[in-house]
Amino acid sequence: MSGGAARLSRVLGLDIGATSTRARLVADGVVVGDAAAASASLTAVGRDRAAVVLDELLAGLPGLDRPLDAVCAGAAGSRTARETSDFLRARLAPATRAGAVLVVDDASLVLPAAGLAEGVAVICGTGSIATGRWRDREAWAGGWGYLLGDEGSGYWIVRTAIRALHVRRAGGLPPGDLGACLLGAVGVPDLDALRAAFYRRPEPGNWARHAPLVLDCADPEVEAIVRQAAGHLAGLAAQVAGQVEAAGAPVVLAGGLMASERLRAAAVAALGAVLPASPVRLLREPPVAGAVRLAEAAAAR
Repeated sequence: MSGGAARLSRVLGLDIGATSTRARLVADGVVVGDAAAASASLTAVGRDRAAVVLDELLAGLPGLDRPLDAVCAGAAGSRTARETSDFLRARLAPATRAGAVLVVDDASLVLPAAGLAEGVAVICGTGSIATGRWRDREAWAGGWGYLLGDEGSGYWIVRTAIRALHVRRAGGLPPGDLGACLLGAVGVPDLDALRAAFYRRPEPGNWARHAPLVLDCADPEVEAIVRQAAGHLAGLAAQVAGQVEAAGAPVVLAGGLMASERLRAAAVAALGAVLPASPVRLLREPPVAGAVRLAEAAAAR
């Protein structure tokens, strides 16, 4: 028998997305603290605002009165912005025993959250991205942001719907149910005002939030938009699977828009066409659970 009791492993996981942040504190496998806040992403809100949100979030998280063994932060933009990693390590290292802070892109949380070490993850929310890991190979597709990509995302869906309404009007057709849905949601009287609002504030967060409404709309145009979005998402998955040579690897669907049964069913069908040997599953755990699992692995090391 050992001379003393085993020390509990205490880890913190953070999921820092473009629209929100979630933190989870786990001691010896048991969740002892959960908290959510606005985005603390440097790329989304800037350094000053990110610092305020992160400090307030951690201050309100119960159980952070003792040092942590490790922290994992999955942060949007960290893969391409060194500033994000440096910022998070500097803010989080003082909360640990020995400075064990792991920073990864938030998309990298999906596979561990699903309990997988290998596979392909497709994330569809405000933006869209796919990532995969297979036999020591790693690949990414998408994630370029709304100006260069994000096909199939919430922003893309709403932008495509707005464009479809203008094409419809140019053909002498009424705006229909889709027009009623979007005009009412945005609070504008007509398509000219809708276009003006879009150009005045084109940032993704202003428009992606209307994507669930578009997906639920009964307008026949929506079916085509859904099929296109699903095709784009399946294309991202196929690109990643090809890069890592992962034929038959499991595919995990994640992100807020996967709550839409309509889009989810279309995505599963599109994936079946391009990756017929790959089983497809929906992420059931929140991505922050993946951050916790990565932090636990770092603590064990």
